[in-house]
Amino acid sequence: MKDSIEEKQVKVVMMKKFVIIIFSIFVLLIGMFAIMYNGYIKAYEEAHNHSSYSWLKETYPVEKYSTSSDGNKDVFESSKQEYSSSSDRKNKEDLKSLMNMFMKGLFPPTLLDPDYTYAYEKAKSWSKKHLSQQQIKIYLTKYDRYSEDATQYALNKLNVDWKEQALLKAKYYQEFHYSKEKLVEQLINIEKFTQEEADYAIEQGHFDWKEEAVKKAEFYANSGKITKERLLQKLVEYRRFTQEEAEYAIEHAKIDWLN
Repeated sequence: MKDSIEEKQVKVVMMKKFVIIIFSIFVLLIGMFAIMYNGYIKAYEEAHNHSSYSWLKETYPVEKYSTSSDGNKDVFESSKQEYSSSSDRKNKEDLKSLMNMFMKGLFPPTLLDPDYTYAYEKAKSWSKKHLSQQQIKIYLTKYDRYSEDATQYALNKLNVDWKEQALLKAKYYQEFHYSKEKLVEQLINIEKFTQEEADYAIEQGHFDWKEEAVKKAEFYANSGKITKERLLQKLVEYRRFTQEEAEYAIEHAKIDWLN
């Protein structure tokens, strides 16, 4: 049964590669056709211009022109030949460049692999949850199983201010009344924001850490009877408030103390 599943996976991969090769050839053919069509248009215009010039030559006999006019005519003919040669060289260079792109696999990945587009859409969805860049990368590669290239493409295309993401995530966590130290730890170790992004969130959040300690103390008190000593220990040792913040909370929190 396991072998059967693996065989199916191999077939899917081979089919995917086959489709990519066929699509690449199709794109190459379109490019070659465009170049040939461009050359045909230029050749037609040159032939049309040459025909118009011949008509003028028949209407106005050569002997009526001065030597100066004959000189201008030679310059015109020379310019047409140079333009034609330049156009031919340009077409050949375009074709050569297109062939080199095909041989080196430099076609835009999104034209060949829809996973790039899917990864970008998924990344946008994750970013709406105020995740860090590193966290989104982990989700895309580990859980959504996109390739490293597709993931990097998605992250590069995202228009996200990661410092603002950190600030929004910090405000979310403050619904649970974190201390400054605990919040920084959460942003960096759990949410995978950088130190710079976490510092920005702390600075721009304008949190009142003493008031956060008060609210956390009241939360603990509402969960059951507790002594001042035990509450102080919880605030300082477990929730990482400073001694000053914890003492302020003990003094200002609305708590019915256990005698």
